[in-house]
Order: sequence, then structure tokens, then C-alpha cells
Amino acid sequence: MRISEIEIDEFDYRVERTGTVGGNWVYDPDSTLEPPGFVLTVRTADGTEGHYRGFAFTPPSIAQVKMVAEEHLLGRDPLERRGIWQDCWRALRHTDHFGLGAVDVALWDLAGNHHDASVSTLLGGYRDSLPTYASTMFVDDNGGLDGPEAFADYAEDCLDHGYDGFKFHGHPDVRPDVDVAICEALADRVGSEMALMIDSSSLYRTYADALQVGRALDDLDFFWYEDPMHDGGVSERTTKNLAATLDTPMLGLEHVRTGPYGAVDSLASESTDLVRASAHMDGGITGALKTAEAAEAFGTDVELLLGGPAHMHLMSALRNSSFFEHGLLNPESTWILNQGFEGEPESIDDGRMAVPDGPGLGVDIDWAFVERRRTGHTLID
Repeated sequence: MRISEIEIDEFDYRVERTGTVGGNWVYDPDSTLEPPGFVLTVRTADGTEGHYRGFAFTPPSIAQVKMVAEEHLLGRDPLERRGIWQDCWRALRHTDHFGLGAVDVALWDLAGNHHDASVSTLLGGYRDSLPTYASTMFVDDNGGLDGPEAFADYAEDCLDHGYDGFKFHGHPDVRPDVDVAICEALADRVGSEMALMIDSSSLYRTYADALQVGRALDDLDFFWYEDPMHDGGVSERTTKNLAATLDTPMLGLEHVRTGPYGAVDSLASESTDLVRASAHMDGGITGALKTAEAAEAFGTDVELLLGGPAHMHLMSALRNSSFFEHGLLNPESTWILNQGFEGEPESIDDGRMAVPDGPGLGVDIDWAFVERRRTGHTLID
């Protein structure tokens, strides 16, 4: 079996009542976003296919898939995922490796289709549903999630739907006092019933602001404190000081594209307590699995960034992962993670996310949706 074709179908989504502030998604009743997406298809001469539906950082992902397609994919045995991963990691060493995630997930889907088994089965997965937290859009000033009471009300609604945790993203205009007030309202309203988290998304420009919020989280017994500093988590000295000073576990590395290798360095230097990994951005299922197993060896946890079927299957096989991230959510907005798929693979039942059990990723591409919103097409053979 050899890879004979690489196909890229580009399209866009429609996200109503949503705008941006500094590139961060917020509720906006007067705006509609149309971000780009794509489907990568890896096809063999006998017609076996694997798919990846991408939704984040589409232009660099597509560019990097094209960079490696002819030299490192065409003519290769698609079941040699580890060898292909190593070759593509090196080939993309001067980039952020976004394209590798798409390639690797498509290869896992193809392998599952070839073996007539789910990716979860291939990984040795043992959970068919996953504890899930609600992950919101950023704080807005438009009458949506615009302050402490709005967030507390929405958290109560999420609790009623069975979510095990609740995480919000801070104010995109960098307002630590507002973020702390929201944390206090959440702790008062649902803190005894849900795990609470804040994702500052590398917004705080000063160490003093990051420390102020962190100390409030200690008092409020938050579950984790995510990516506070404006440097994106690159400064191990800064994050090490925060992790050592605060009791609340520090979750880091979402914005650092060094894959499992950088995760090991950060854990060894004690500059983070918990690590982020993403099949979408950190080298696919193979790359995220490497990070998860490295974290397990350090005696700590990995949390997967945002959702999608690849993360459902991967988390089904991980001991050291607490929650599936369902987001980004807003009570008045739509989100894109089901768009491009048949049905609604990412939907909760009593607060838990079901792992698809069909072959491969266990989901079908909505080709009618892709064709209706098509923006480009590439075939490499």
C-alpha cells in the first residue's frame, strides 16, 4: 500500500454573532466571522483514504502540507506513521510544524479505515466517554459574557448540562481586575460543584498583573492557571517563578511550538506544572501522544487544546488527562467544530463527550458543506 494522492479542499465557516478584539473571539451581535478551514485527504492507489478537517491556522497548515507532500508522502507506506512523522518533523524544522498535525491525523484515520478499527482501538483506548469542561470565548463589552454576573449565570447553565468544569478566557483588552472579579463570581456561584479554570491566553503584560491574578486564584481554589504571560510562555524563568510562588497549578506551552521536546525541557526546569498538547498544532496524534507520555513519566498531566475527533480518540487512551475541552462557547454564538462534519460529533450527553466508535476517526466529512463553501482545491499526485 502506497500513498498516491494528496488532496486539499479549502472552504470557510460561518460563525454568527461573533467578532474579534485583538484577534480574540468575542460575542458581537452585529458581526459574523467567516474563518478558513480545509479537509486534507491522503489516498492510496487501492482507494483507501484518511481525512483531517482543519479549522485553525489554515494558511500555514496548507502551505506546510504542500512542502512535504511530494518528497515525504507520495509513494510512502501510509502505515509507517512514525517514520513519516520523523521525516516531516525535520523537514519542517524551520517552521511551526502546523502541517505535520494535519498529515499525521489523516494517516491515523487512514490506518483505522484500513484495519476497520477506530483510532481509539489502535491507541489502546479504554474510555468511551470523556469528562468535559465548558470553555468560553473571551470577555466582551457587547452584552454577552461581559462581566461577573454573566459568567456566573452561564456557568450555572453549564453545570445544569452536566459539565464537570468551566473555563473562561480573560478580557482581551487586558483587565486583570475584571478577570479577578469574574473568578470571584464563579467561585461563589459554582466553585463547590465545578472545577474552575482561567485561560489568560498570554495577555498579561507585566509579571505583577500575572501574580495578582494568580494569588486570587490561590484564594479561590482554582483548578489551573493557564498561560498568563505576554511572552507566550517562552520565558522559562518567568513561568518557573510563577509556578514556584503560586499554589494553583500552572498550565503552559499552548503558545510554544516545540512539541514533545520543549515540553520535556519545561518539565525538567519546573517552569510549568501541567502541559498543553494539541493534535492540531503539535505534530498530530503522534506528537501529542509523545508529549502526553513524557508528561506521564514526569508524574504530571497533559491537557489537550480544544476538541475535535482526534482529541476524543487520543484522550480515550490517556490516564493523565483530566478534561476534554468543549469550546469556544458563548450562549449567543455558534462555534465551528461540528461544521464540515456530518451530524454533530462534538456534542455532550450529561456533561460527557462520547468517543466515536466507527473505523478511523469515526466521523464523516460533510462534502456538501465543503462544496457549498469551497474557496480552493489542490491535488498532488
